[in-house]
Amino acid sequence: MSETSNFEYEIKLVKKDNYKFEVDFGDAIPKLLMDESTDVPGGEGKGPTASFLLATAVGNCLSASFTFCLSKKKVALVSLKTKVRFKRERNEQGFWRISKIDVDLFPEVENENDKNFERCVEIFKNYCIVSMSVEQGIDIEVTVK
Repeated sequence: MSETSNFEYEIKLVKKDNYKFEVDFGDAIPKLLMDESTDVPGGEGKGPTASFLLATAVGNCLSASFTFCLSKKKVALVSLKTKVRFKRERNEQGFWRISKIDVDLFPEVENENDKNFERCVEIFKNYCIVSMSVEQGIDIEVTVK
C-alpha cells in the first residue's frame, strides 16, 4: 500500500556545527543559517533562533496581509513598518515556551480617513495564514526515523 502526502511544501535542515543548521527552502530561495543564541551552551548566535523566526513569520504575514488588503481596496500605501515583540516563559514543567507575540504595524497611507483603510484595519488579520494558524493551534506530528 502506498502512502500519499497532502503536504504542499517541504523544507530541509542540515546540521552544520553545534546548534547551527542550514535551512534549504528549495527552488531559488537562498539558504538560511539558523543558530541558538549565546545564552545556550554551544550556541554562537550566528543566525536567528527558531523562536525569532516564529515571531518574524507572524509579523511578516500580518504585514503582508495588511498590504494585500490595502491593495485590494485600492488604498495607497506609502510605507509600512512593523515591530514584533515576543515573550518567553517557562511552563509548569519548566520548559521554555513562547507565551505572547505582539505585533505593531505603522502604516503611512495617503488618506487615513478612507473607509477602505478602516475596513482593512478591521479584517486584514483574517488573511494571515501564519498568525491565525498559530493562534488556533497547529497539529504537529513528530517522528524519528
